[in-house]
Amino acid sequence: MAEELEFLMSDGLLIRGTIEGNRTSNHLVVMLHSGGYDRHERGVKEVSKDEISGMKKIEYYNAYGNYDYLSNLLKQDACILRIDQRNHGQSGKNIDVSKMKIALEKLKTEDQVSNQIIRNLMHNNKNKLRELEQNFQNEKVSDLIHHPILKDMSFQKMKEDLEEVIEQFTKANPSFSSIDFVGTCMGTVVASLYLFDHPTMANSLTLFSPLYTFDYSILNSPENAGLMRTKWEAVKKGNQFRLGNAIEGPNTHREVASFAATFFDHLKELNIPIFCIQGTDDALVPVSIQREIFRNLKEYREKHHLKPVNYAEIPAVHCLYDSIFPALLETSEFIYSQQETLEKKK
Repeated sequence: MAEELEFLMSDGLLIRGTIEGNRTSNHLVVMLHSGGYDRHERGVKEVSKDEISGMKKIEYYNAYGNYDYLSNLLKQDACILRIDQRNHGQSGKNIDVSKMKIALEKLKTEDQVSNQIIRNLMHNNKNKLRELEQNFQNEKVSDLIHHPILKDMSFQKMKEDLEEVIEQFTKANPSFSSIDFVGTCMGTVVASLYLFDHPTMANSLTLFSPLYTFDYSILNSPENAGLMRTKWEAVKKGNQFRLGNAIEGPNTHREVASFAATFFDHLKELNIPIFCIQGTDDALVPVSIQREIFRNLKEYREKHHLKPVNYAEIPAVHCLYDSIFPALLETSEFIYSQQETLEKKK
């Protein structure tokens, strides 16, 4: 049975997650989802409103997500930790506290009420927020509750969240001898930044469509990059661009520029087995750029006798949640093989 978990971050934001699988295992698998999605990694196909209730209605590509499938494949022999990253799923909203306080002050909101609104947004406490909204009965305050002022997405901050989550979780569960990391798109960057600072924490790293194409995807999208170009132009004008719950802004781009120059040097030296799977028709993460990245990575690691990099492609697939199940079998075999290798060394 899966168990819901909560982790309180140092800035007051609440991260929610799930622990499942074999609780007696000394192997832990940590999964980080892509931008705009959640711990299930099932992919949102369409968002609409229910005509009767007016509530948001979400249609997914898969009712059962890729991380749900992968957890089922691993759960007999591993303990699995999946989290909703900040501003995603059931985790707290990435509030710009100072701007929210100013906005609420302008609406004559008492400090005590403002603090309650901000705290419950950071905890994503929907019931309490609904109660506050009903008690206050102010349309502009209600609008701030439903559309709060959010910070630009920060990979570094999500990396710090991961540090705090793993520290809290392993302190409460000290028996793990290895951690295998799995990331999709945005989650691959967060996992990598974490491992650059904690290289001995990982047994392996699995990457689904890694968002390593920084220049194309974030920093300098070309004219023909479609949605990436639209996003780039919006951010260059100083605006935030929202793709689901992933909110990029000028600070996001400045941050990526600050670590992009050294990112691949760190990745090359990350001496753990890596398995990457890429869709050949991925519009957000072009396969031509990804091939070159992993060709160079593979050549370097072979030359310097570092742990292997395995790169595979799924033909004619845009987003991996469209058609990934066979690849999940390969992924589970890859993770199991690394765990077995570790056991043999003991």
